[in-house]
Amino acid sequence: MINLKLKANFSWSGPPFVARISNTISTNDDLTFPFKKDELGNISVHYKSGIFSFLPPQADDFEGDVLLCDPKSSKIQRIFRANSNYNSLLMTERCDQMCVMCSQPPRKTNDAWRFPIYEQALTLASQGATICLSGGEPTLYKAELFTLLENLSSSRPDLKIHILSNCQHLTPEDIPRLQKIHESLDVLWGIPIYASKSEIHEDIVDKHGSFNILMNNLYLLASSKANIELRTVVMATNSLELPDLSKFISDHLDFANYWAIMALEPVGFAKANLGNLLYDHSIAPQPIHKAIDIAVARGVDVRLFNFPLCTVGPQYRKYCKQSISDWKRKYLDICGKCTVKEECTGFFEWYDERSKWERISQL
Repeated sequence: MINLKLKANFSWSGPPFVARISNTISTNDDLTFPFKKDELGNISVHYKSGIFSFLPPQADDFEGDVLLCDPKSSKIQRIFRANSNYNSLLMTERCDQMCVMCSQPPRKTNDAWRFPIYEQALTLASQGATICLSGGEPTLYKAELFTLLENLSSSRPDLKIHILSNCQHLTPEDIPRLQKIHESLDVLWGIPIYASKSEIHEDIVDKHGSFNILMNNLYLLASSKANIELRTVVMATNSLELPDLSKFISDHLDFANYWAIMALEPVGFAKANLGNLLYDHSIAPQPIHKAIDIAVARGVDVRLFNFPLCTVGPQYRKYCKQSISDWKRKYLDICGKCTVKEECTGFFEWYDERSKWERISQL
């Protein structure tokens, strides 16, 4: 696992800021600073307010990285790693749902300060980069989020933005503004739907009435010319419902760009509720296979996220995508000599004996 949050020493105290560290990027911006690395591996940066330094716990290349720095807490976070395709921004830790498998449990925080800082960070992202904006629920700060997207459409129209949202906070008044954003910036909205039956979906997200709001707002979002990714985490509580959900999506949500069926990430609330949530698709893949068959027959683009290739049937492996971020991905000892390891998404860092699937093998 790659540590993204590091302890740091600052020669001054002040508010959080972003900085890109690089010895090769030629730029006129005032957010890029050279750095030095000593024989012990300590990295020091001469920022405009003083010097900050840190010791990486593992060997890695920091050239071109964008850091979120907080002198008050003596911490830095690598928010954009220049050598990675898996960069995301946690826009807020607040959320209005309490999903039973949430990998980022909500906290009551005030995160409005993040948006102007993260907008600065986004201007420093690599050309054509894909950046995920996640939470919590980013649209709890809808005004700040929309303003950020509008500014990016002017300053960085080359970026691809992937927003993870529960789609509970849109209104008809938002549509003209969103349409202008979508016409000038490549935005993909990742929206969760866990079942075609409202009671199952609402039990999972722990919010009464959320299913009808979700349906209404998905149509609103589609009317703004949005690109939409539907996301379904597979759990014991909804696994048998997947074929029905596949039919529902093809009947009612066929405007979505694709449907991502996702294996459980065993961390956060999911880890605490593992006994009730874990579904071993490696020994009982039939609901997933059937859902895929229905989706394909009905013209729905379907994809499998977080599924190691050896855990699904041979004819369904073509739907598996490299989806686990590199900083939290691992491979097991048995994967060492697997011939398809490079194409396989692998396992979450927190995959262990409690969350293991029965049938893991080399291919």
